[in-house]
Amino acid sequence: MKKMILIAALLATFIPSHAQNTYDFSAVTSSGDTLYYLIDNGAAVVTCPGDIDEEDYWSEGIAQPQGSLVIDSTVTWGDATYTVVAIGEYAFYGCSGITSVTLPGTMSLIEGYAFYDCINLASVSIPASVTDFGHYVFSGTALPEPYYKDSVFVYMPVATTGVYTIPDQITYICGGAFYRCASLTHVVIPNSVTEIGPGAFLDCDGLTQPLYNNTLFARLPLTHSGSYTIPDGILTVCASAFVRDTGLTALVMPNSVTTMGNGAFSSCTALTAVTLSQSLTAIPNFAFMGCTALTTVTLPASVGRIGTMAFRNCSALDTLVVKATVPPSITSMSFRNIPASCLLIVPCGTLEAYTEAWSNYFSQIVEDCGSQGIDDIAASDIKVYARDGRIVVEGADGQQVNVFDLMGRKIQAIKQSSCQALPTGVYMVKVGNYPARKVAVIR
Repeated sequence: MKKMILIAALLATFIPSHAQNTYDFSAVTSSGDTLYYLIDNGAAVVTCPGDIDEEDYWSEGIAQPQGSLVIDSTVTWGDATYTVVAIGEYAFYGCSGITSVTLPGTMSLIEGYAFYDCINLASVSIPASVTDFGHYVFSGTALPEPYYKDSVFVYMPVATTGVYTIPDQITYICGGAFYRCASLTHVVIPNSVTEIGPGAFLDCDGLTQPLYNNTLFARLPLTHSGSYTIPDGILTVCASAFVRDTGLTALVMPNSVTTMGNGAFSSCTALTAVTLSQSLTAIPNFAFMGCTALTTVTLPASVGRIGTMAFRNCSALDTLVVKATVPPSITSMSFRNIPASCLLIVPCGTLEAYTEAWSNYFSQIVEDCGSQGIDDIAASDIKVYARDGRIVVEGADGQQVNVFDLMGRKIQAIKQSSCQALPTGVYMVKVGNYPARKVAVIR
């Protein structure tokens, strides 16, 4: 279970955690439980006793808190007394014996996964001083009521059914807030919401219609089949918005979209075609990871960054078209496990720049120079170029013209001045007895 949630969180967020939660000291609370603390900027933070990279935060021989836990406002270590101001990441992860928690009025922050999978936790007393919440704070607990504080929506019980309307006062929905709410059929997101955390609606398998407001697209139901067009006016496609939508075959993104969240289309295994917004500024981490049917992607000129594992395991990707004249920044993992034969098509005049920046990941890089790319053949008046997805031949004067793929297989014979529309790619054009020439077709 732990591995599953950590993988889900990685896909959704790629927010780095601390390497480990080594604690500074332990102390017994007024409720008789031994807790573990870190000292941070002169204050105490409740933490877990184990390494968060290991399989078990609460190792054998370390007693977990039980029953009604009271976290005190101060704790003493040696000769010093510290104010308790926060609960750290994973602090009580999987502590199944806790049934209720009372937090002190000195506390202001509960970090991510703090009470994750505390399956018997049915009551938490949270003081007004707590204003900041991490992701998945109460996921997997038995808390019976939705919890939101001021403008932040934190938690929805998994047993919730039917349609739920988020209050108009909410501006932010925490990551994992609706995690595993499999009986929800729809969530009404008010336009007051301007940000949604990663994986907020992950594993809401009962949804029957897309979740979005005027500016944010949050989730497409797993039951969707076929193509989908994101509504115009959407500015952000949230993290995990389409993750594991295995029925999605094609996606059209309006030009209003400027940002995508991590893992937005991860594991959409039937997705074959995607039209991206011309305003999109980056391809985030894990964006298309595991989209095993995706064959061709065109990245608009607006994209300046491609995140880690953005196209990992896109095993059918044969053509990537990049419109940016300056190569977008990438990581060593951006194109991990794509086919070695994948063709990279770049703007005219940028071959040298892309070769220098990306040649470790693409062995075939060609420029899209349109009508300037394939000019005179053997100093004749014959010209061959691509236009509107077709190969055009001028001045052939009835000579035989054949189009081949890069494997040497004949694709078409050009009867008049142009061939039928072709998929994006690079083709060899043979005119009469002249040498064959390469031409890139962009659609």
